[in-house]
Amino acid sequence: MTSGGIADDDWVDRLARALPKLAKVQEQFLREYWEQNGGTRIVCDRRSGKPIFPLDDLRDLYAIARHSNELGAREHYATLLEALDPARYILLSHPVLAHVVNPIIGKDIFWMQILNGGTSISTTDLIAGLFARAHELSDDRFRQAASEMKVFLDPGVERGTLSLPGGLDVGYNMTLFYGLTVTEIADVGECIAILPYEDVRPFVDENWIDELAPDGAGFHRWRSVGAVVRPFRWKPLFSRSGYERKPVLQNPKSFFRDARTLLDLLAVAHEAPVVPLSESSYCINRSTARLLGRDGHGPGASWQNPAKNIDGFEECPELAIEPFAEAKEAFDNRKSQQYADAAPIVSRLAETLNPTGRFAAETRVVEIGTALERMYEIGKKKITRKLQNRISGYLGTDEESRERIKVTVKEFYDARSEIVHGRRDKMSPLRTDAAFFKGFKIAKQSVFKLLREGAPEDWNSFVSDGA
Repeated sequence: MTSGGIADDDWVDRLARALPKLAKVQEQFLREYWEQNGGTRIVCDRRSGKPIFPLDDLRDLYAIARHSNELGAREHYATLLEALDPARYILLSHPVLAHVVNPIIGKDIFWMQILNGGTSISTTDLIAGLFARAHELSDDRFRQAASEMKVFLDPGVERGTLSLPGGLDVGYNMTLFYGLTVTEIADVGECIAILPYEDVRPFVDENWIDELAPDGAGFHRWRSVGAVVRPFRWKPLFSRSGYERKPVLQNPKSFFRDARTLLDLLAVAHEAPVVPLSESSYCINRSTARLLGRDGHGPGASWQNPAKNIDGFEECPELAIEPFAEAKEAFDNRKSQQYADAAPIVSRLAETLNPTGRFAAETRVVEIGTALERMYEIGKKKITRKLQNRISGYLGTDEESRERIKVTVKEFYDARSEIVHGRRDKMSPLRTDAAFFKGFKIAKQSVFKLLREGAPEDWNSFVSDGA
């Protein structure tokens, strides 16, 4: 026996036997419903191409049957009601529902709270949900749907201990992003992970992706869309009315800040734009929502649209081991004073990878120069010489590498000066882009070393003859 006093196999078996009988009876009533309402509205799943079960239509049909006495059509729906009653009674025999149903006989209305939102629902809505979920399954589908329903209904199961096939009891706080090809789960730590789009597809409205991702992103089957997620396990709460509802989870604002920090670090580490598309809280699997009689559970979401200027037809780089490790190390230390000092620079560098505006190419070169001056604490005099000495001294490992870095720094800063002083006739698009990439590589190496080791006690210790 479970803590609710229901034998596991008995309740599930009885419900699984009642549903096929109801399915046969309701076929003619569904056809009649569609004839009266303009025909069958067939919607196909975008991923599989298979028809999606008409959950809303069945819920409406059951509601009409429930109220048929008031509508003067009790006799017409008597056969359907008679087939519905066994499934209703089995559901109502579960102690959780027996405790919360409306005391008016035949109404079966109660309140169901999913995370921080809720709705009024009836037992027939749950029956419709069982059919919608069974439609997605293959082997022993009615019994499996009934088993899943029972896990959600049973009391005494603490959040985090549920175990449902396919993780139906798992939800996500999620930041969708574009810019890296993610092929497998990457564990960031602190219950945060990076998931491929395919793994979060059941949790998002795919219209979001069409609207927010770059044009052409679908050409690669959305391979360059991924998600930073923090998962949680959950259960619906049932009560007699919505007045008893209470918040279940805390606001995930801190997670979204962390996700943005991680994406900035990944962008800089991979030297590629990685841009957030949306921030969504309390996302649950669409299959779970349908099982519970809902055609969806809209998460709280805010939208970004910074990826529209990116060419979605171009392949994005894969999430790579070394850049990921570098970003993760910095992310792990994000609460340190070193990171607090470097955070504005990280964000600035990440933004330069996705420039916008008429003079974006020139502006991002200037931004790199500003970032380098800030990192190396350069004043207003002898800027180029100080940058050469401090950068080469900090990043170089031997005389040859230091000399090479000095040359690169001068080439970059000469180009930056041409732009700042308006000498665009000396700057071709090719030279501008070359200057940016040279400067960015130096800035990237600098910021990650500063995050790992911190700044030297005195930048003036890096000098050379004639400094």
